[in-house]
Amino acid sequence: MTNNDRSLKLISIFLLGMVLFNFPLASLFSRDGLFLGLPKLYWYFFLVWAGLIALTAWIARSPKAKKT
Repeated sequence: MTNNDRSLKLISIFLLGMVLFNFPLASLFSRDGLFLGLPKLYWYFFLVWAGLIALTAWIARSPKAKKT
């Protein structure tokens, strides 16, 4: 993967995060209700945040040297 490809993927992850943390989607989980004692909105924010970090780490990791 070239640096340009990696940059485009990281920008895409940023834009995905902006969409997921924006009002329309976040408001779907702001309704009443608890899951394991915490509001659903907290779970949504935490899981989306963790997913974005995992995607970023997966894209940003350095490529391993191929053994031939």
